[in-house]
Order: sequence, then structure tokens, then C-alpha cells
Amino acid sequence: MIPLEDSVVVLLCAGLSERFGQDNKLLAVLDGKPLVAHAAELCTRISRAGRIAVVPPREPALRTLLIELGFDLVVNPHPQAGKDSSLRLGLGRALARDPRGVLVLLGDMPHINLAHLAALSAAANDEIAAISSAGGHVSPPTLIPAEAARRVITTLDRSVREGLGRPAEVAAPPSLLADYDLPEQFGATTQPARNPVCRDSGNG
Repeated sequence: MIPLEDSVVVLLCAGLSERFGQDNKLLAVLDGKPLVAHAAELCTRISRAGRIAVVPPREPALRTLLIELGFDLVVNPHPQAGKDSSLRLGLGRALARDPRGVLVLLGDMPHINLAHLAALSAAANDEIAAISSAGGHVSPPTLIPAEAARRVITTLDRSVREGLGRPAEVAAPPSLLADYDLPEQFGATTQPARNPVCRDSGNG
């Protein structure tokens, strides 16, 4: 087991939203608040070791939201390089805090809850990562032990996922692991939030 309170949270928010259109999908309103606020607010409830968000350049509204929620920001100057580039940046900053583990979440997955994160915590240990699984596919959230995180950020000839070897898979319903990429997933409201900073006590 790797306790959540001994893990630094890394929230990846530097995607290009290419399928969404011109606006940043993370600021589109879902259930009354920006999409990213669901995952970001959940992060505020699970870690005393710290929380880090990887963001793209030139996104002031997104940065404001995350700073207000207590995130340390890391800018990915080349988000077009893909998710692994953001992940390695986030892992590197997280490891500077000397955590026991690093919990990686995506900013466009609004339905993750505390129960699932607790299951990842129980499945991981100091040698084995734990990754979410639904319908035969694996995805974040992922809890990576510190030693594995140190190894994967320096191994550039393969993806971070490949560098984790055979992580423990924690099953979840597909709805829990849904990510949001298209305007129609948001229903009628797809405009960026006018006031992006939202606080509540929900699970996201």
C-alpha cells in the first residue's frame, strides 16, 4: 500500500484540446463549473504531500483556477510533444518533494472519486504501480511508486507506461474513467466559464 497522503498529486492539464475546437475544453462548463475543476477539487482532498499541475503556455484563466486551488504549476513549453512530455515534467517536480508515490490524474476526467483512488492506494506498493482499468483498457489515474517514477523519467526510448512494467490493474466502470474531448459531451453548455474558480465539497 502507498497511502494517498504520502503521495504528491500530478494533474495533467497541458493537452491541446484539438478535437474540442478553438477553446480550451478544460474551461468548458460541466455541471455548473469548469471541466478541470472537478478533478482539481478532488486533488485538494487527498494529499498533504503537495499537488502539481502541468499546464500549457498562455492559459491565464486555467492558471488562475489551479493556483487558487493550491497547485504548484509546471509549464510544458511543448505540449504538442504529447502526454508523456507533460508526465515527465510533472513527475520530476513531484520527486523533488521526496514522496513515497506520485498519483497522476488527468484534468479532463471529471468522474473520478475518492473510493477509486483509495483502491489504487491499496493496490500499489513501493515496487509496483497501480493503474486504472476498464473494459480491457488501462488509463490514469495511476499511482506510481517513487523509485519507478525516477526510473521512467530518465528512460526516453520508451513510454512512461511501458517503463512501469506490469502495474496492478484496478477495475472501474467505463463511466468513471470517461474523459471529455467533444463539445457534445457537455450538453448545451460548452462556453468557457466566466469565473473559472469554483470550490465545493463534492468528489468531482
